[in-house]
Amino acid sequence: MSDVFFSYKREDRGRVAPLVAALRAAGIDTWWDQDIPAGGHWRETIAERIAAAKLGVVAWSHGSTGADGRYVREEAELAASRSAYLGVLIDKVPPPFGFGGWQAVDLAGFSGRDDDPLIPWFVDQVRARLEGGTPQAAPPRRRTRPRRTGLWIGGLAALLLAVAGIAFGLGWIRLEEDPVTRTPTDFVNARTEALECGWVQIGSVRPSEGGERIFLSGIAAAPDALQALLMREAETAQVPLAAVDVADVAVAPPEICAELQLLRPYRWEDRPRLTVIPPRGALSQTRYGWTGRFEFELNFDALPPQAALLGLDSEGGVEVLVPDLHAFRRQAPPLRTRGPVAAYEGYFFDENRDARNVGLILMTARRPIDVVAVGAIGAQSSREDYRRLQAAAEAGGWQFELALVRCGFEAGAERQC
Repeated sequence: MSDVFFSYKREDRGRVAPLVAALRAAGIDTWWDQDIPAGGHWRETIAERIAAAKLGVVAWSHGSTGADGRYVREEAELAASRSAYLGVLIDKVPPPFGFGGWQAVDLAGFSGRDDDPLIPWFVDQVRARLEGGTPQAAPPRRRTRPRRTGLWIGGLAALLLAVAGIAFGLGWIRLEEDPVTRTPTDFVNARTEALECGWVQIGSVRPSEGGERIFLSGIAAAPDALQALLMREAETAQVPLAAVDVADVAVAPPEICAELQLLRPYRWEDRPRLTVIPPRGALSQTRYGWTGRFEFELNFDALPPQAALLGLDSEGGVEVLVPDLHAFRRQAPPLRTRGPVAAYEGYFFDENRDARNVGLILMTARRPIDVVAVGAIGAQSSREDYRRLQAAAEAGGWQFELALVRCGFEAGAERQC
């Protein structure tokens, strides 16, 4: 059981990460959704963690109190139903209806930096709540100096900034990174975003001696090299990254690098809507190649009207498997359902023993999907082709979410599916 479950809106992750790291550094066992393993059931895992945690800390912001903050409010309600709720204001907003009667910790002046003096005060409030005490809603007021002193500091600051500007221009001073980007999760996210051939995301994060252990999932041209690079750069940048696990990062066939590069700017960044159930069963070999069965789940409640299911492999590239998922839902009986989530059976098949399947891609759009244009992703040969593809993606609001069918990567009877 965790001491703290931390609920927040995905867009606030950069501001919340230093708070999570501070709680962990203080010895407070803290869980957030970055700890969900790849392939894990998102909503069920969160519900279980909220029910097991001693305290649910909920970050209220413009996003989480707005129309798109439904999941955060649901998580807050689950915690409040157990009298295990603590609200934290990271923006100047009132808590949503129903939470105004609960005392909230005011962090509205929080800079989002991991050296903000509000962080130790925040940790003290969480600890007080865990120990049965009453947290202090507002931080202690900082002392102010006489106005003439402030003017003198302002004048000195201007002079120092002028000198620093000259020194920087001459190369004497090197500006440091924003501390927000120096948290392990943000550090790793920034580096994996720059991969030329890969689609990698953080599957989970666990506290470890010397910092955080980050488990990656996805696909990359050289997972072991990526692991070594991250650790080396983290050491240089003094980021508290204890270890990087790439066991769930598959090797990307070079044939799909162009597709990955084109899809990456339009990746879905919110909670997963497509999940491939963890591998099960043995592969079977026919005279035509290897085949394997798998199951996948789709959350239809989170899908816009335009949604398709794509495949990606080293032979066919991007292929449209199901052009209209909502029509598919009406026609194909699911294996099982759980509210808006439906599970289906799928098979992969390698026409030859050299083909490597990458997995499934959920595509959503604001406009009807042009299956011909989608099928041409990666097959472009001219600058004009790329421009047309980019224009179609931006005008149509294309977004892509990858779920790996891991058994299709390394062909051979030892692989499980």
